[in-house]
Amino acid sequence: MLNETHKFDDCIDCKKCMSGCVMLHDFTTSPKTLLQNFKQNKPSSDISFSCATCNYCYSVCPSDISFKEVFKDAKIEHAKSDKILKSFGYKSVLFHQKHSFSKMFTAKTKFSIGEYKNMAFMPGCALSSYSPKLVHDIYSHLHFTMPGINILQQCCGQPTRIVGDINRFTQLYSKLSADINTMQIDTVITACENCYVSLKEFSPTINVVSLYDILAHVGIPKNKIGVYSTHKNVALHDPCPTRHENSLHVSVRKLLDKLGLNYEEFKNNREKTECCGSGGMLELTNPKLAIEQMNSRANQTSCDTIVSYCQSCAESMSRGGKNGVHILDLIFADNVIEGFSQKKNSVVKKWYNRYKSKKMIEKLC
Repeated sequence: MLNETHKFDDCIDCKKCMSGCVMLHDFTTSPKTLLQNFKQNKPSSDISFSCATCNYCYSVCPSDISFKEVFKDAKIEHAKSDKILKSFGYKSVLFHQKHSFSKMFTAKTKFSIGEYKNMAFMPGCALSSYSPKLVHDIYSHLHFTMPGINILQQCCGQPTRIVGDINRFTQLYSKLSADINTMQIDTVITACENCYVSLKEFSPTINVVSLYDILAHVGIPKNKIGVYSTHKNVALHDPCPTRHENSLHVSVRKLLDKLGLNYEEFKNNREKTECCGSGGMLELTNPKLAIEQMNSRANQTSCDTIVSYCQSCAESMSRGGKNGVHILDLIFADNVIEGFSQKKNSVVKKWYNRYKSKKMIEKLC
């Protein structure tokens, strides 16, 4: 049984939450009935680990009910069981986290001089898995405009936290905290939205700034200003972790304007954006549902190309049948201007890229 703070009786069954949630459609025809059942019985592992934790439900609910919080409590309880620990999806999460925090895939370079020597750029797992060159080019631009800035390739531990393994998350996150302390960093610039949210919540003494806010302030490479003015329209997808980051929404749109790119908004955008399908580790815990959500979101626009500022979102839009592109591709990758598409990497290639990114960071001087 779950606690009463989840407002089980407040649901008016308006079904607004179902409009942007494939998961609810798969498990019920009535959110109110589902919530009433949870008053007596803890949500099953099947439904708990099928929640993308995007909190779209809360953003549209007139009664402020969050299925994310309901399933968060249930996940924490389920994560203690041997059955969950032995499941394939969870084994994949553990594999990812074990290697993400290993010496083979983590690195840090600290500079002792420069105005920004107490700041560090943290590209995140997805971006370094996608393109070491992109990480290098972003950092080079930051180092040129912000002398002395450092760089840290480390995981934020979000996968273990999102599946409810709080003890393991705490242990892993302490490694990131130790790296930040060792580097004597007081400000971290993140390219990953999950890293941004995690650091803000679990490192309250650290100033966390989005890379996109920084780029909107210091500017983009001069050769990219207005370069996409003749390109056909694209759609802009806001990652769900940024739902309440209004300044970030503004910064990203300023960057697209500087690029000269004509873009369209999704009907559900900004604070009411929908999950791309990769949230909540769905690709591991419920692959079928993940694909359904990817297809659903990607096909909410007539545009062939969807731009996002999250690498996982960009990949999800491609898997959903559209052409997913990261805004950082548009700013820093010269080969994107003509093809306007991302290269597709296998799982093995992604791990190799992370290793290459680590070696590149270690060689910086």
